[in-house]
Amino acid sequence: MKKAVPLVMAWSVLAAIVFVTVSPIDLRPRDILPTDVDRALAFAILCALFATAYPRNWRWVLVAAVLAPCAIEMLQMLSPTRHPRLDDAVVKALGGLAGVAIALFLQLFSRRFASKNVIVRPVQFTHIPIAPSMMALPVKSRLIQSMHFSQTDGRLRIRLSDGRERLFEGVTAGEALAFVASPSPGTYYMNDFKKRFKRAA
Repeated sequence: MKKAVPLVMAWSVLAAIVFVTVSPIDLRPRDILPTDVDRALAFAILCALFATAYPRNWRWVLVAAVLAPCAIEMLQMLSPTRHPRLDDAVVKALGGLAGVAIALFLQLFSRRFASKNVIVRPVQFTHIPIAPSMMALPVKSRLIQSMHFSQTDGRLRIRLSDGRERLFEGVTAGEALAFVASPSPGTYYMNDFKKRFKRAA
């Protein structure tokens, strides 16, 4: 729904500009702004709306900001009371380019503002207490931070480097020693150990 609003507004404003450009001079709305300012402002709003409605195609909007004023100005040849002028097209094109630039700046600013306000919540990991019967096993691994093993119940507590903790049961003393003595305990854990032993936590 949010994307539809600038889309509808952009095409509505374009239709209004085309109508005002082609219609007889008597039907042209009057305002307090100077004519050139009026034209530039209208095309700035028009192109800003199109750049907002089509953010991925802003380069095409930039091209259209230059070509559309020329094409719309030529439409005045259809009206006997209107006459196309190059300087009018230039004023409208400059306004359109300014509108695209403003829209791109606002989009960039809004993205940066949104990224600064993203709340990153820390991941909560379950803590597995180290039982008194567990003894620390020396392990050198980038994946595994520490290991504790209990010979009494065959439980092996593994703390990974990212803070996650795993508890396995049914582990023999020989298997625990083979684990820490392997050339790469991290690889051994991922490819072999955790597939063969049941996790208790």
